[in-house]
Amino acid sequence: MVFTQHLCVHCGSQHIRRNGHNRGRAKYPCKAGGRQGYFTPASVEKAHKLAQVDKLLVERNSQRSIARVTGISRMTIAKRIKKSLPSTSPGTSPGTSPGTSPGTSPSPSYSGVG
Repeated sequence: MVFTQHLCVHCGSQHIRRNGHNRGRAKYPCKAGGRQGYFTPASVEKAHKLAQVDKLLVERNSQRSIARVTGISRMTIAKRIKKSLPSTSPGTSPGTSPGTSPGTSPSPSYSGVG
C-alpha cells in the first residue's frame, strides 16, 4: 500500500489533520502552526508533466510518443497544441490580415493607377 505524506504548506510540519471540506476540497489545519489550508500536490505534478509536454513539443516529438512518455492523453496534448497556435480566422492565410486576401491591397483608396 502506498501512503502519501502530507505536510503543512506554511511551516512544513507533519502534524496536520483533515478538517472537513469546502467546495469539494479537503481542509487541513496544522496543529503546530495553527494555520489552515488546502493540500494540492496533484497541481504541482500536473504542472511538471505539462512543462515536460511543452518541452517535448518544442523538440518536435509526435503526439503519440509524448503520450507514451508522459502518460497524458493524446487528445489533451492535441488541445494543448491547438491553444498554443496563433489564432487566425478561417479562410485567411497566416501572413494576411482578416480583411484582405493574398492578391489584394489592404487599402481601398489606392487604385494603383497614376
